[in-house]
Parts: sequence; structure tokens; C-alpha cells
Amino acid sequence: MAVQVQLLGRTDGGTNYTVMEFIVVDTVTVTKGDLVYFSSGEITSATIAGALLVGYCTETVTGNTANTNKAEVIVDPEMKYLIDNDNVGTTFAASHVGTYFDLTGATGAQLVDTSSTSASTGQLLCLEYNPNISPVGTDTSVGVF
Repeated sequence: MAVQVQLLGRTDGGTNYTVMEFIVVDTVTVTKGDLVYFSSGEITSATIAGALLVGYCTETVTGNTANTNKAEVIVDPEMKYLIDNDNVGTTFAASHVGTYFDLTGATGAQLVDTSSTSASTGQLLCLEYNPNISPVGTDTSVGVF
């Protein structure tokens, strides 16, 4: 079962987090659940692989030429996310806990790029393999990042 990026809360168990609003790049749609990054001072989720992440988008917004369309983004670095893996080239495994990965995929369909696994570089740190939580149950392609 493919799962869109889902918010799991903070690493310290807290439920409060930092939120900011940012202008969305003209003609780009950021989807609720996307992890976004800056492009010339505005947020986008296009071509995400390797970009430095700003945070988790809480709403779906399409940018406009007047630069008036803004999206709310959770910018708290302590947040945990439930994310599906693409399992292309490399299969997600328990041994990946503690390694870093990049994202791949379009808005609303972001996945962890399992072939990007690295001991020292990447956008996301794998914290848990197969968390066995709803809605994914025992799906071994899902992890906590």
C-alpha cells in the first residue's frame, strides 16, 4: 500500500511544532504532505532529489505570478515522518536504519529513493524500519524518517 508522506510528531514525543508561511513558486503546486524546499526564495516540491528540505507542507497551494499564494509549512527539524520507499535498485531493509536517503517523485507522490542510501549524506535520516503502525501495518517498504 503506497502511503503519502505522513506526519508522526516530534522525536521528543511533543505535539507542538513550528509553522511558517512561504510563497509558492509561480505555476507550481505543492500538495498537502509534500516535503518542500526553497527555489529563489519561494517553496516548491518539483525535482526534489538532493535539495535541502525546508519542511512539510500542510495544505495544497498553486503559486501565481503575483506571488500572493502562500503555503503553510512545518519547519521543525525534530519532526518524524512515515514515508514509503521506491525499492528501485535497492530494497529497503532493517540495515538502513541510521543511514540517509534522498526523496524522489512528484508532488503528492514523494517516496524515499532507496538507491540513494548513504552513511553520511542525504535529505532524510532513517529512524525506523517497518514501524508496523496504521495505516501501513506490516508493509516492509515503509519507514520512519
